[in-house]
Amino acid sequence: MDDDSLSEHKKRQNERVRLDLPIQARVGAGDQMVLEIVDISATGMQVRTENFDVLKDGFDSQHNQATFEIKIEARLAWARPDQEGTFLTGWEFDRDTGEELIG
Repeated sequence: MDDDSLSEHKKRQNERVRLDLPIQARVGAGDQMVLEIVDISATGMQVRTENFDVLKDGFDSQHNQATFEIKIEARLAWARPDQEGTFLTGWEFDRDTGEELIG
């Protein structure tokens, strides 16, 4: 198997979760900006932005990598202990959809 075939094979082993989730993020030492996580898997993610130059400011082109700091604001909706002795918690995002929320 050549490198391209191996890469495609690895991609198929990890399920992608489609999110289409707007987020606030910082790339590298850049300013905080609004991005959209399109999908994410155990090995990577797709991100959409209206301004690619802002991404390039926080991108280390020498090592072909970036550090993403994602800010998430949420309201605790519920909490309960589970069978493993840990706690499950549910969080609501403030997404002004005009939809009536419970809780």
